[in-house]
Amino acid sequence: MPDLNATITNISASFFTHNDNKDHDTSVSVLVQNRVNLFLNQDLARLDNFAGNSDFGDNPPSTHAVDLTLASDHIKLGELSLPTYRITIAPTGHDRWIFDATITITASDGSQFSSTTPGIILDQDNRTFTGIFSP
Repeated sequence: MPDLNATITNISASFFTHNDNKDHDTSVSVLVQNRVNLFLNQDLARLDNFAGNSDFGDNPPSTHAVDLTLASDHIKLGELSLPTYRITIAPTGHDRWIFDATITITASDGSQFSSTTPGIILDQDNRTFTGIFSP
């Protein structure tokens, strides 16, 4: 059982690319938020416009992980209600990327919680995926 007074020390995103790569000139942004109530979200962590110089290959499949920048180092596990995450790409021209995404939250007591969404497809016409964290 995690300590609800433990603070979040890291949030990371991992991408397992398969079936269609992310082009080298497509950048990625990730935002993780906590739904406070129906009208208010609290930013937990984000990383904007990364991997714009890197191909995420699909033959063979590849995995890439990044640590997000925490919005605060004082957020307690007990304050989390419904974390959500948004992955957005900014392709140059045409690009289709098929991947599984895993978001991992690590707390000061050593506990970790991960949520994986398989088979996400983003392209130049469908640039954003929003998921709900479900460990």
